[in-house]
Amino acid sequence: MKRIGMGMKAIALPRDIADKELKRLLRADSVDRTHRITADSNFVYVPILTDQVSSKFGVVDVDPVDRTLPGSPVEQVKEKAAGHGIPLEAIPERWVRYGDSIVIRYDGKDPSLLAGIFAEVLGVKSVYRYRGGVRYSTRKPSVELLFGPGGSVTHLENGIRYTFDPAEILFSPGNVGIRTSMKRLDVRNKTVYDMFAGIGYFSIPIAKYGSPNHIYAAEINPVSYEYLESNIARNKVKKFFTIYNDDCKSVILPEKVDLIIMGHYSSPSFLPDALKNLNPAGVIMIHHLVSTENLPSSAAEIEKKLLDICASFNILSSRVVKSYSPHHWHVITEVQIA
Repeated sequence: MKRIGMGMKAIALPRDIADKELKRLLRADSVDRTHRITADSNFVYVPILTDQVSSKFGVVDVDPVDRTLPGSPVEQVKEKAAGHGIPLEAIPERWVRYGDSIVIRYDGKDPSLLAGIFAEVLGVKSVYRYRGGVRYSTRKPSVELLFGPGGSVTHLENGIRYTFDPAEILFSPGNVGIRTSMKRLDVRNKTVYDMFAGIGYFSIPIAKYGSPNHIYAAEINPVSYEYLESNIARNKVKKFFTIYNDDCKSVILPEKVDLIIMGHYSSPSFLPDALKNLNPAGVIMIHHLVSTENLPSSAAEIEKKLLDICASFNILSSRVVKSYSPHHWHVITEVQIA
């Protein structure tokens, strides 16, 4: 080992044990991360912050080699966009990623150009722009393809592979907690009915993790239904499912079920249809919207609906999922029907 320069201290680690010793130095916060680690045929030279580091290996002087750290993705996008005259203040600093595609919110100049920059920096194939609003009868989002081929993506979440087309199918990032919580539902040996199944947002995690007896799932949108069918197969849970490409108002199941999931904001108006397929003492999980002023009594609308159809019931819980708009909240109310 020899002194190879002047200006910076480094520990000379024998190459055969360098990895192990480097991990120890990193844990001790002794490594100068602003300079590069260098090596020759015998030693790996690790820049250190002080020459007082406790080490059985030699400390030598080395020529400093700056380690150029790339900026964050947002900084890289802004740097490239600035060169094309795109105002920096308009560039979004957040996006939603689904597989090899992202969705951004942007109403500034040269949207396709900016989308191409995002694609280059983030390494994605397609970039969409959110245009606002959702057709909630079919849950089709209002998005525009700005860059790339578009089409189906595969999004991995909670061990589930969801395949869908972001231009055709709503996949709310704000519902990740609810989708993930489905694995913890106590559905062992129970029968479940997912009335608004979509692409399998809630029912596939139940099938994968919950060991239910059986799951019935209805989806009116033919595009969503095709993805539901393929996602069930892709996640290897086909044995649990019977699925319907139909309006859930028209579906009469071959048996009564123990749990009904109503994952749609219009769920309260479908309660009479749910009750037709529910076992005595069965539970309904109802997604609905509640205004800010009514949030202290978030289950009031559900209680009124059930009283109108003369059902005896018990509210098990009512909890806020997320903000939907400045004056409305996404709420889940769980009800047991006596």
